[in-house]
Amino acid sequence: MGLSARQGPLSGLRVLDLTGDLGRFATKLLAESGASVVRVSQQGDRGPAMREPSLDARGGLLDWWYDGGKHPLPLNLDDATGRATYVEVANRADLILDTEAPGRLARLGIDHAALLTRNPTLTQVSLTPFGQDGPWAQWQTSDLVASALGGVLSVSGTADQAINPFGRQSLHFGSYMAAICGLAGVFSTRMGGRGQHIDVSLHEVVASTIEQLWFEYWFDDVLPLAKLAPRQGSLHWLGAYVVTKCRTGWNMICPTPIPGYLFEWMAEEGVPGAAEKATMTATEAVADIAEVMRMTAEFVTTKDSGAVFEEAQRRHIAFGEVQTVAQVANNPQHAFRKFYETVPGTSVVRPRLPVLFHGTPNGPVQAPGSPVDSAEVLDGWPARDPDNAPSAGARGDRTRPLEGLRVLDLTWVLAGPFCNRLLGDLGADIVKVQTAERATLVNDPNFPYYYCWNRSKRSVTLNMKADGALAIARKLVEASDVVIENYSAGVLAKWGLDYETVKSWNPRVVYVTMSGCGHEGPWKSMITYAPTIHALCGLTHLSNPLGRGDVGAGFSLNDHAAGFQAAVAVLSALEARHHTGLGQHVDIAQMEVGSYLVGATLTDYLTNGREAQPNGNADAYTEFAVNEVFRCSDGEMAVTAFDSGTVAAVIGGTDLASWCLARTARDAMIGLQAAGVAAGRVQNGALLSNDDEQLQARGFFGTLDSAVFGTRPFDRFPGKWSVSNLEPYRPAPAYLGEDNFDVLQTLVGMSEEDIAVGMGDGLLS
Repeated sequence: MGLSARQGPLSGLRVLDLTGDLGRFATKLLAESGASVVRVSQQGDRGPAMREPSLDARGGLLDWWYDGGKHPLPLNLDDATGRATYVEVANRADLILDTEAPGRLARLGIDHAALLTRNPTLTQVSLTPFGQDGPWAQWQTSDLVASALGGVLSVSGTADQAINPFGRQSLHFGSYMAAICGLAGVFSTRMGGRGQHIDVSLHEVVASTIEQLWFEYWFDDVLPLAKLAPRQGSLHWLGAYVVTKCRTGWNMICPTPIPGYLFEWMAEEGVPGAAEKATMTATEAVADIAEVMRMTAEFVTTKDSGAVFEEAQRRHIAFGEVQTVAQVANNPQHAFRKFYETVPGTSVVRPRLPVLFHGTPNGPVQAPGSPVDSAEVLDGWPARDPDNAPSAGARGDRTRPLEGLRVLDLTWVLAGPFCNRLLGDLGADIVKVQTAERATLVNDPNFPYYYCWNRSKRSVTLNMKADGALAIARKLVEASDVVIENYSAGVLAKWGLDYETVKSWNPRVVYVTMSGCGHEGPWKSMITYAPTIHALCGLTHLSNPLGRGDVGAGFSLNDHAAGFQAAVAVLSALEARHHTGLGQHVDIAQMEVGSYLVGATLTDYLTNGREAQPNGNADAYTEFAVNEVFRCSDGEMAVTAFDSGTVAAVIGGTDLASWCLARTARDAMIGLQAAGVAAGRVQNGALLSNDDEQLQARGFFGTLDSAVFGTRPFDRFPGKWSVSNLEPYRPAPAYLGEDNFDVLQTLVGMSEEDIAVGMGDGLLS
């Protein structure tokens, strides 16, 4: 397939890929959405072979998973001829993504600043372990080390054993952020902005994507929770989700969304005390959560996991069976939505991108491309007509990259709000629509969770069940570029906000749905939350030590991943709109996002019949000499090394466990990093906030003045922009409807009197 022949919303986007293992997932996301990706380096991890010579020749499992559809361009950047070719190709690119060591490209004379003079709209994202500057800038990392230093391992695992979520999820999060920044930079240039360099720190990305870490640490004075979020296996911070052993198998159990449904079922089966709890509200259930979960766990121990899962879901209770790789590979919802595809001309079966672009559908999944030379690239990327080139610099230098974009935010809890926090931080006008009825617990501005995940937004109240609400919603839709929701399938249609109706009002609108399992198929009505998705997509099963099944990820990892994926999808659809003039329906299934995160493992099973099993912190795809967490005198430290000789030279022997135990985690980390070994102590909220000189040097933390909570810390967007300035950040709304008068007067044309009446009679409540 030619360099410009891909289908999808990013068709025609030219991406130069200079990434290693740290960022291959970022350019994979772009290639699978139709971008023309030329991969400069063919170096990368060589994972398990595919057991077929024609496939092994292209590098093995990881190349087939991460590099499908990319075009390798062999270049030696240490050679003058190679650098000249790189510059020539870069002059025709829209976007460069690199993971080069800080300073290397500048020393070679081919950094973004050098390229910008000839390509003034070029966007370049540099994703590095710790950022381009600061005392740790030259340190090494791995997925395990990034999870340790960024805080993931402070909440994932058991009290006495840190367990990293399976499948290199910290690296995936860094790649998601790199892709978002790259597409946001491209959006800015389409609007007349100058090309920018974005410095993305993996360390900062990880530290900003752990559901409970910061609101527990920053708000211990107002919450009955531990200041330092603990490791507690699969038990969610709220206490309402936990993996429990059934008669056969394991199940993620919970009383949500309506506890009465669960206790009515238990009462029908004669469980003592259940009938008395059948009228319990969600708030009452949280207040008595230990007893609620004890009764539920005891109830499911007598049942088979699959049967109790199916019956719970039939009753609209959000249980989730802990499924194996084989079960995920045979999921009926995945089959219905054609989530698994065969790579044309091969026997390789693998997951597709977990997004359906209904207006600009993606083409089939692709094999890794055959090597190309510079002449082929330049032929496929012809020089642009200078008369039609965008006018770089029309937007002010301090303008945020997404300035001018408006998003109608109909999301709640975490996945959707996280997506819109990202877009809002980058300058989009996020109009968050809520009702008092749904503003419970984490959706309430008086709860610190809301403070953390709903900044950079304006708040409007609108009761879609009230007369006149649809007319107001129409005006808001007509004034927006994006409509995004993460309710259960069918909710917006009941309100009169289905895609066909919205499209008739505003053909340019990008309409994003991100329900648990997608908007069609046998599981479309499944009730899911992140812990349920973890169980159903294989992540819980695989994120366990040998011989256990009750651990899993220690935070709502898939909510963050779904938010990342939604942001990439929004920006991809906007790039398509730039060329077509039309919006489209974008359907994201959060369960598909979770399965995609372990996609290499599913590819191996579907193609080779090899089924991955839980194996603690052992890397799923590469044989490291060391990849484990060790006890130190004052904490824990993660170490990843390709060869044991380097480690032995540092510690003076082979007993790494004893060497670590005799030292503080900080001293051990510094000693190993000085020798080029990826090492990092397990950091919690306190260490990240008070004893992480890298975060301090890069100004990661700031303060916001909240009308609810007073002056509180916040974590800045984990990317530095060479032109744009993301300051000042807008704190989360202090109360529902805080911006009713501003938004509804400006965008809807309502009078102050009409707004005041609506707020009083329930229309705007």
